[in-house]
Amino acid sequence: MSSFFQSLAYFFRLPFSLQWRTALVQLPRYVPLSILHITSPKGPHPFIIALPGRKDNAIPIYVFVPPRPVDSGAGTKDDGADTTSDASEWKVPVVLDFHGGGFIMGSPLEQAPYAAMMSRELGAVVISVSYRIGPFSQFPAAIHDAEDVLSAILDDQGGSKAGRVLKEEIQRYYSFMREDALRKKSGRHDDEHLDTLTTITLDPSRLVISGFSAGGNIALNMAMSVPPCVGQFSIGSPRRLSLVSPRRSIDRTCANPTPLNNLPTAPQDTFSPCLPPIREPTKLDDPEQPWPSLLPPVEAQPRLLPLLLFYPSLDARLLPHERPLKTLPNALNPEDRGAQKPRMPGLFSIMGPSYLPRRLRAHPRASPGLVDPENIARNAAIFLVLPEKDTLAVQSDIWVDWMNGRGWKGPVRFGDGREGDWDGHFKAKPSPNGSASGSTTVTESDEQSKLSNQDPEKENGGLEIWHAPNCRHGWTQFPVQILGKHEKKERELVFDRTLDFVKANWKKSIPVKERGNRIQILRKLSIPTPFGLDS
Repeated sequence: MSSFFQSLAYFFRLPFSLQWRTALVQLPRYVPLSILHITSPKGPHPFIIALPGRKDNAIPIYVFVPPRPVDSGAGTKDDGADTTSDASEWKVPVVLDFHGGGFIMGSPLEQAPYAAMMSRELGAVVISVSYRIGPFSQFPAAIHDAEDVLSAILDDQGGSKAGRVLKEEIQRYYSFMREDALRKKSGRHDDEHLDTLTTITLDPSRLVISGFSAGGNIALNMAMSVPPCVGQFSIGSPRRLSLVSPRRSIDRTCANPTPLNNLPTAPQDTFSPCLPPIREPTKLDDPEQPWPSLLPPVEAQPRLLPLLLFYPSLDARLLPHERPLKTLPNALNPEDRGAQKPRMPGLFSIMGPSYLPRRLRAHPRASPGLVDPENIARNAAIFLVLPEKDTLAVQSDIWVDWMNGRGWKGPVRFGDGREGDWDGHFKAKPSPNGSASGSTTVTESDEQSKLSNQDPEKENGGLEIWHAPNCRHGWTQFPVQILGKHEKKERELVFDRTLDFVKANWKKSIPVKERGNRIQILRKLSIPTPFGLDS
């Protein structure tokens, strides 16, 4: 209760320009669950768990339990993992999902149609996290919440408090729903599993991490480890940090490297002097320290981890109105240097610093696109969705170029009918004139087999890209009633491919090499200058 009054007092100390905007963007978090009968009529519908987090924080998570088991083709004796330990236990895959909203707004309710679809079609428990946002919390609060939920999922034995709560509450809900369904069944046997499967448990070996926009930023964070940032962020007090502007940039292997500038420094404090005590940073928030991923090493979990990134924010150093405004595929054209008109700061530019202060925007956890690809989990199979009409297009394209240069490659779908354009089903589209010349057929037996167990040269799970022509940022989460015909069709196509991508990669694993006792040491991070800015 004291935390509530501290937050309330903090709210009234904010400038009025932030107060009314905060009240406005917080409204979606108070929409009742009953709205899902309209926005997500197919279900399943979620229940909410207050999961214990660090600093005595309770993290609301929306949990979608699948209506019945689905044969995903993974977890069979063929790949050495059984999905059931006994005849009464139902081991279900897990999808960990993060909503968008620029770290200042958004709610798991907007994820409900997507989360319900993933739960139905994959037979998975989907957990959508209502992580902390600004201005009541500041970076890295959202990352901490995400890590705490991931830690509870990985704790399949329930050794921690959060792990026990998650396990017990899902079992409690499933038992209630099972008993209710059996009472209503009256001799019908549409769901035979209810007769035998009395226990439901999470299977963290079949895990998916997904995120949209800011949620994509968080999802990528979960699969990467950050080296120490010694000499770049120095702590003078718990409330004040300073950024030392680096003069060296990371080595980037790409066909057309972009000239880089030096990062500017800024005089603003890092943390608000009005933050309630429970929200203040601690020694655990020292940005100079190494920050490893919670995921187990590939030697312990070689199965591929589908990482679904829908138009993620990869570089937070530029506010939305400062970003180069080049739509795809123009962003792919290195000769396109036309001037663009100045833009006025919008909602996300005004409120964004309330969560992520300027001096911390270059931190690799705030801008995960700055992390060396070598520090991303090798068993992550990345599916990147990029809408054409998006201010994130330039930074996304540069990140893709960087990842490709470090060995993260895979099929690319443009969707504009160009010659050789991949259609998401292991084959290329023919050229417009009907000729097969110049196009390449991509089949399960060649390009995609590079991700299989039989390829000893494959060092990572690969990066697959889906370009969505003539689609807006966030179009996959908009209510279907406001989408045009093209965006509706594109959403169906990308979600179909999402399901196929997950099922295909759950069947594969990364070859594990004997590495002896050699311990990989994370090298000191050198932060480059903003994406897309020429000297």
